[in-house]
Amino acid sequence: MDKWTPERVAHELLAVVPLLTRIVAAEVRREAGDDTTMQQFRVLTHLAEGVLTVSGLARRRRVTLQAMGELVQILVERGWIARSPDPSDRRQQLLTLTEHGHRHYERVQARVLDQIVPLLARLDTRETAAVQAALPALRRVFAGDEEVAR
Repeated sequence: MDKWTPERVAHELLAVVPLLTRIVAAEVRREAGDDTTMQQFRVLTHLAEGVLTVSGLARRRRVTLQAMGELVQILVERGWIARSPDPSDRRQQLLTLTEHGHRHYERVQARVLDQIVPLLARLDTRETAAVQAALPALRRVFAGDEEVAR
């Protein structure tokens, strides 16, 4: 059996991630139209987990504050995100999903799961166990400081 080095694992991940991203992106476009991007959906995903500031989102997405501010503005204009003053810091605004944004996120999430679950059902018991064991470790190493911030 071949030894799986970190380099080989990296190559395999780089081959698999675009395939998964393509499925998610297709469902995002189907649900919300061609003008909705994966970056917008990822912001909705973060906000579905809880309230954040623009700077908190920028750190999590590893983008500039300006880029995140522009992205948030688009989502506010669509009615998917609401801003409210941060009582602990007047310079910040808290971002939450609106009811409309939450429904949109849930619809896209359900459509993505409808596509992915049957694919994962093709795994045998051993493969499913291997994925189950690997995912928490991958989340830990890739999330880094983001997990600490949660």
